Amino acid sequence: MKLNHLRTLVKEELNKKLNEEYQDKFKMTGMLITNIKRRPQKEIFSDIRSLPGITIASVKEPMDYSEQNTEKFQSIMTVKVDGYPWIAKGGFDRTKMEDIRKAILKIEGVLSYNVNPDNISPL
Repeated sequence: MKLNHLRTLVKEELNKKLNEEYQDKFKMTGMLITNIKRRPQKEIFSDIRSLPGITIASVKEPMDYSEQNTEKFQSIMTVKVDGYPWIAKGGFDRTKMEDIRKAILKIEGVLSYNVNPDNISPL
């Protein structure tokens, strides 16, 4: 690898990290599995949207409703998070997204919310 190429890569990564450090909004996408037989999906999404910092929660179903198991209903959920509640308390960064994911898992009817770290990005 040439030295100039290596410098360019390091510079790009540093710029990316520095820009992300000052971000106050992030987006996270992952596979949400819910039990809609136990609790309606509308109520589950309402509870997710009520979590601090979550401004938008949008969902896509990877397969037709008729093909889904209502006890393990799969959706691809994208959550947009505004960091204001954490900024006011001392800081907000990418690591807070894991706390938000854990808060989503505590909601009644949510069985799983798997997020690949690559699917967390600044807005």
